Amino acid sequence: MEEIIIKISEKAMEELKKAHKPPYPLYYKNVFISLVKQEGIFEELNPKLMCVEPDLNEVILSKTVKTIKEVSNVSKEIKQDSESLIEEVAPLQIDDIKEAIMQFSSGLLQKINRLESTVHELEVELDKAYKELLIDPLTKVYNRKALNKDLNEILEKGKDKNLDLVIAIVDLDHFKDINDKYGHLVGDFVLIKIANIIKKMIRKENKIYRYGGDEFVIIFNRMTMAHVKPIIERIVHKIESTLLKYKEDLIKVTVSVGITQHKKGDTFEEIIKRADHALYQAKISRNGYEIKE
Repeated sequence: MEEIIIKISEKAMEELKKAHKPPYPLYYKNVFISLVKQEGIFEELNPKLMCVEPDLNEVILSKTVKTIKEVSNVSKEIKQDSESLIEEVAPLQIDDIKEAIMQFSSGLLQKINRLESTVHELEVELDKAYKELLIDPLTKVYNRKALNKDLNEILEKGKDKNLDLVIAIVDLDHFKDINDKYGHLVGDFVLIKIANIIKKMIRKENKIYRYGGDEFVIIFNRMTMAHVKPIIERIVHKIESTLLKYKEDLIKVTVSVGITQHKKGDTFEEIIKRADHALYQAKISRNGYEIKE
């Protein structure tokens, strides 16, 4: 660390000399920090730090406030140190000035490191909170907000193309009857189990979202209908053939699925509406799937 400080300090002195400026801290500080960045000591902050949303929990917000105060305090300390050093530098000789600047550099770097550590800690917390905003708390799959974000991003990137993109809406058959017969705790248990079954039967790069109530949406990105149909068939069959055990109860569940493929120029509403129409057709006979072109 000491070698780095010496190296950066010497470079800072050279830059000031080229600019015909005296080595006063008010000039020196900006040059020093610029060189610190060039040396790669700072890392770029995660863009999610700019995504602080109003409903983040109190702990995260308090850490944000704490960090802002820390930034302010460190800035004040740096300014005070600069002013103090100016007073010390005036009567000194050149060698003494260099030594004083190196001490100032060392202290400045320690404060920068302290600040960077605080920001990194906040970044980790914010990143965790940001991800939690996109997860359904019951089933632990992605939520409707995540669906809106992901699907709109895909559609925007491929708005002038015919994409290999298939959307499936999965709906539990007679789910209200399950809730009425066994209670809502069992209903929640069933939703969790069905979400896990679907998640295990699709590729990692494809995603499942809880769309609302007992409906799930699957995004099959970079896949054609020919690839998706056998996967949906296996999902329907797997769920039908699985008895879900809750305490002493064995619960049989089936699902209906509506599927559609992307068309050039599709909006979020249009592609979801087609999949929903296919689901409506599938619900007539239940325990199967329908496709809407």
